[in-house]
Amino acid sequence: MEVRSYLYNKVRVRRWHRVFLSFFSFVLLFMLSSCKVVTSNNGKLDGLWQVTTMVNLQTGEVIDGRDVGKGLNWAFQGDLLMMRGEKELVFRFEHAGETLKVHKPYLSGRYTETADDSPITDASQLNVYGIYKLEEYFKILQLTSDDMQLESANVRLTFRKY
Repeated sequence: MEVRSYLYNKVRVRRWHRVFLSFFSFVLLFMLSSCKVVTSNNGKLDGLWQVTTMVNLQTGEVIDGRDVGKGLNWAFQGDLLMMRGEKELVFRFEHAGETLKVHKPYLSGRYTETADDSPITDASQLNVYGIYKLEEYFKILQLTSDDMQLESANVRLTFRKY
């Protein structure tokens, strides 16, 4: 009787282990297959940057970026660039070596009733942010973990990282 009870309990424990192991394997497999890890290859570019100075290369005018509206901030993440100043703008960007391409500007609708982003078709709306074309190319003059300097055909922008 004791041997039979012992064998019965041993089989029951093995069965419980098999069920637990199957369930755990299923959950682990589900977690690994359902999530995609998105990484960014932007290096030191990622993060929040404050525009400290804007130099108009055509006129020589120097503007303190901290005095414009509530201050000018650029935030890089993934392939999105958000600019905050008088308004909030969203761009796509491409970072390759010493070049930064900023394109596809939208006026953020985050604080509106519909929350729809509207495309910007007039580049003059972007001038206050240091952007003069709907598709702007910058040369990266300096990029460290604390400072960045960008230059286009029209403007040189200096940033500090938050």
